[in-house]
Amino acid sequence: MRMARTSRLLAAAAALALVGGLAACGGSSSADDKVLRVAFGSNGTDGQAIWDETAKQFEAANPGWDVQFAVQTDDLYETVGLTNLLTSSEAPDVYFEWAGARLANKVADGYAAPLNALIEKYGVADEFPEGAFATTTIDGEVYMLPFTSDVTNVIWYNKDIFAKAGLTPPKTWAEMVTASKALLDQGITPFAIGNKDLWVGGNWMAHVISRVAGEPAYDDAMSQRAPLNSPEMVKGMEAVAELANAGFINDSANTLADNEAYSLFFQGGSAMLPIGSWLVGIQADEAPDFQMDWFNLPAIDGGAGQQDSIMGVTTGYIINAKSNKQDMAMQFLQMFYSPQMVQQWIDAGFTPVAKSGASAAALTPLAQSMVDLLNSGATVVAPPDTGYDLKVADALNNAIAQVIDGAAKPQEALDQAQAKLEAQ
Repeated sequence: MRMARTSRLLAAAAALALVGGLAACGGSSSADDKVLRVAFGSNGTDGQAIWDETAKQFEAANPGWDVQFAVQTDDLYETVGLTNLLTSSEAPDVYFEWAGARLANKVADGYAAPLNALIEKYGVADEFPEGAFATTTIDGEVYMLPFTSDVTNVIWYNKDIFAKAGLTPPKTWAEMVTASKALLDQGITPFAIGNKDLWVGGNWMAHVISRVAGEPAYDDAMSQRAPLNSPEMVKGMEAVAELANAGFINDSANTLADNEAYSLFFQGGSAMLPIGSWLVGIQADEAPDFQMDWFNLPAIDGGAGQQDSIMGVTTGYIINAKSNKQDMAMQFLQMFYSPQMVQQWIDAGFTPVAKSGASAAALTPLAQSMVDLLNSGATVVAPPDTGYDLKVADALNNAIAQVIDGAAKPQEALDQAQAKLEAQ
């Protein structure tokens, strides 16, 4: 049996150590080696098994070649991890990324290869539905093969708690506030979030802010065409403060990791959990008997935004423009997106964009409901940390954390955030 995980994984520490110990060239280590390097944030055990199977098939079809994975925690990868890998002497030939500003930055920095010719050469477009490349195309050139389109924030609720409390999913903000008061009166924490790394609260509350401020005002502030402390953004942040000041959010929000909040929710420690579509796979793995459902962020009376908007993002894989193995990289991705592999990702709780093997019958009802939501035609709002420059995202997310903690009022928190950006 093939030695898979232990022999092929580069631990995050080892991958980062390459930066300090070797000259940074931002390309593959040698024009002559037959090592294909692939980098991504951890998908968990099931995900790694699928990666290993893809590598096994690739190596069998290409004798002498070896696939090595650089796997890091999601938070490390998203911040400094990927940057350090790309500038190391053994940079990845293929790597995971988010569409939007992050993809555009990789193109501008010369780390994303144009893929149109390779897609045509290997017939990869046949594995995707029409329009799948829309969010990964810049100036007519595809730069990333999409993997998933994820809803990054809905409100999941414990069906048993709601039933016992006589509650139904709220359709308006006022109804959600009323339901939260009723839960609190019964000694039940309405919302649990694990905001230790700031992005969880950032995603949820940025969606709230966009609903209040309006999508154009939110986008202007996040793109720094307008300040973060604009009147529209402050008004949106006041809705965040309403939830926090009422005691609807767990006291440990800013010290709890995201996975700890998942466990708290599964154990009945809160009635609701605002998080993305990936919770479907986590629940199936960690709490298969837990009864949950979801509702989108309720409509906010007087909000300037689209009140049925979705917060979502497309993820995918880029071939490094500095790699001298771009053909082999595309052949690897061709196997990754094969019907067999796509079906394994579905079985592991993911919702791949690729059409091969992805029939409605193959998805669980909850997973299918996430796909249906994305395909509903509603306005899609980009999350701070994947849709915009990380400096701006960090400034907003820190401001949101301050308001959740009660450490600052909305105006004060956003004033500090904008001042921080102007000082950089």
